[in-house]
Amino acid sequence: MNTNKAAFWAALFCFFKLLRLNRVDYYIQFDLGVFDIVIIGAGPAGSTAAWHLAGKGFKIALLDKKSFPRDKICGDALSGNTIFELKKLEEKGLDLSFFEATEKAYPVDGLSFFSPKGHRLNLFLSDEQKFTEGNLKYPGYVSKRIDFDNFLLAPLRKSENVFVFENCEVKQMDFLKEKVEIICADRKIEAKLVLGADGANSILARKLWRDKINRKHFSAGLRQYYRNVKFEGDIPLIELHFLPDILPGYFWIFPMADNLANVGIGMLSSEIEKRSINLKEVMEDIIERHPRLSSRFDQAEALELPKGFGLPLGSRKSKVSGDRFLLLGDAASLIDPFTGEGIGFAMTSGRLAAKFILSKWGHHDFRNNQDYDEMLWKKIGGEMLIAYRIQRLLRFPWLFDWVVKKANSSPTIWNLLNRMVWRPAERRKLSNPLFYFKVFRKS
Repeated sequence: MNTNKAAFWAALFCFFKLLRLNRVDYYIQFDLGVFDIVIIGAGPAGSTAAWHLAGKGFKIALLDKKSFPRDKICGDALSGNTIFELKKLEEKGLDLSFFEATEKAYPVDGLSFFSPKGHRLNLFLSDEQKFTEGNLKYPGYVSKRIDFDNFLLAPLRKSENVFVFENCEVKQMDFLKEKVEIICADRKIEAKLVLGADGANSILARKLWRDKINRKHFSAGLRQYYRNVKFEGDIPLIELHFLPDILPGYFWIFPMADNLANVGIGMLSSEIEKRSINLKEVMEDIIERHPRLSSRFDQAEALELPKGFGLPLGSRKSKVSGDRFLLLGDAASLIDPFTGEGIGFAMTSGRLAAKFILSKWGHHDFRNNQDYDEMLWKKIGGEMLIAYRIQRLLRFPWLFDWVVKKANSSPTIWNLLNRMVWRPAERRKLSNPLFYFKVFRKS
């Protein structure tokens, strides 16, 4: 009898020990896989939404099909929009000391545009515009997504209200009258509302749109990390090379720590199809034979094969919500049609989704979420439209060459373009014919 009692207590002790070691399985096994909100995708959009919802009384499940840290094919550039959103997260408790470590987040002072004929235009943020306090002292950074995304996610693991499920690819979703049921790996999770932050191949976006990719509003990109690429000038800048054969796309070289560089190419998918272009071959040809660029790769070492990715562009106003779900980031097609940057807009959508939820919770059933669409497009729709118009102007390479040449010879025009780069609201001037008339007059 004593032996049986001892065995019983030993088994009970082991049982509770297992519960402590595996909190997630405990919640699922005992029918506690019930959440207020499920966020699918733990990249910048999903993590930002979780940051803004954490501590507000919600029980949140944050799912990702990968285990972090994980690589994400991207240009890795963090723009002014990203910096703005990071400062918002700092108010929520995010420690930005990550940006003091240049091996993880390489600071950049400005960027260089190269026109189709090779004219270079360097644009810098003025000293008065730079941040003087805190950890974000530069207008932009280059950070590998394997590092940046993990930096955003890691603190959320310690949140009492956010439960992170990794290696948890969504296999099935059932939208019921009062809830959404999700099968994720071998788990069943349910919630009142789902946020789709699961990228360009979003399972929720497919449910909403159901149509094939519209190649006029989609770009294809390649990324390849290199070591020892030569940079021109004392301070390496972000470089955008608008080469004639790939317009309205561009070839990029972004500096990173330890003599690394993110090298890549992006091009509108409709143009790739129309001209039967092999993007990998074009990129190889630029690196090996381009008269202006190939010599910069003489001593360079490729650290990987080119990796491809898709960029759903925000050049059309798409629906971004449905019955019990909201779309965020790439899943909502929020990539800048001109620059190809998407991290900042992804984080903005995460913040706005949280704002929408906080304003509606308790008196809204989330069956109709059109107010989120209106909130999001009111915030970023203008920037997207301007970027799309600028992208279309790239079909006139002579105009790009002319403006760059004029900016290099006229401080007034240079200052005007410089403000447009660092102040997105002023970019609308680039799509206005009067801007070019003024450039002509001032030149």
